[in-house]
Amino acid sequence: MARRPAIPQRPDDITADWLRKALAFSGAFEPEQLRAVSIEPVGAGRGLLSAVVRCRLAWSADAPQQPGSVIVKLHSRDRKTFQLARILKLYRQEYDFYHRIRPLAGIRTPELLYSDFAPFSHRFVMVLEDLGGLQSTSQTHGASQVQACRAIRALARMHGRYWNDFNQPALRGVPDYTKKYRRLAQIGYMFNLAPALDRFGNRFTPRMRRLAETYGPRIADHLTHISTGPKTFTHGDFRLDNLFFGNQGADDVAAVDWQNSGIHSGLRDVTYFLSTSVTPEKRRAIERDIVAEYHDALLAAGVSGYSLEDCWGDYRQVMLSCLIGPVFICGSLDFRDEASRRTVEIGLSRTLAAVEELNAEEFLPNRPRAFSVGNAASALSADAMRAYRRIGNRRRG
Repeated sequence: MARRPAIPQRPDDITADWLRKALAFSGAFEPEQLRAVSIEPVGAGRGLLSAVVRCRLAWSADAPQQPGSVIVKLHSRDRKTFQLARILKLYRQEYDFYHRIRPLAGIRTPELLYSDFAPFSHRFVMVLEDLGGLQSTSQTHGASQVQACRAIRALARMHGRYWNDFNQPALRGVPDYTKKYRRLAQIGYMFNLAPALDRFGNRFTPRMRRLAETYGPRIADHLTHISTGPKTFTHGDFRLDNLFFGNQGADDVAAVDWQNSGIHSGLRDVTYFLSTSVTPEKRRAIERDIVAEYHDALLAAGVSGYSLEDCWGDYRQVMLSCLIGPVFICGSLDFRDEASRRTVEIGLSRTLAAVEELNAEEFLPNRPRAFSVGNAASALSADAMRAYRRIGNRRRG
């Protein structure tokens, strides 16, 4: 029996010998005639929390038809990024998705050729089908209306399968982000808000800066309120850089990067896509039509008792929670790669514009009760913000 190879520490460890052993172990196809591998990075915007590379494969001349390339995904080598992924169990979630949920997801995803996950160290590796032959569009460029419609309808088909029915066996152990992580989301947001404002403060209007600071202590209550509405299995990072469009009809849409998948309001994926992957000008023009497309596709998937008016109201309310992710990322990750920084910067600007223009602050919960757990967590994280600013002022002085 073939032996499982060690998980690579870095992309340079992915050799022809390693791939032969990995593919022989999984039995995906016969790899003996694989002769050489060349590694190239995948485009900016993909794999912000992982290392993602394309492996070009060279085969013997007499080898049967074999893939010319595969995608390999590894844990991040950046210490802060890796710790964030470990705390949130992101690598475990993607590993579990491909092994348990993918066949029943209702949306196209790459074929899994090999995977390994080490529970203690949290290192992982996945060898995936390369979807590079499908059409992709840079997130910085933004989706067209046709692409947005195709993406949202594919999303609704997946959401419809699990709409208020997420206790299915395949979803056992999948986190409910509106419950399990609401306090962690609040504390993490507050810890990262000061560095995010320090790095990207020029992207916040005065109104949005006030809202970002006001929202922090109320995040847990806001997510609790969202949790009282309809929920489903969600992608969690549904943006243009993670989507590929095929030519086998309007339904041929594939999604990658399932590290943030979990239980949430279905509108979380919709708001995230429209606030990050569509330019503000286009979003203003099409968002009502796109939300109506989403609602129609939900009804076609069997969802009932959910009106278009309810859907639009949830869209506006959930848009406020779209502040959480950008603050986490902007405040915690180290953007040495200028292309990744630019992608995040554009996404932040578009999200702030969407939250402001939709008047999502209308859905701010009331002030937290005195002596509540939320207040205690907020006071702790507010102290951390003040400490961060004092340290920054000393360094600048």
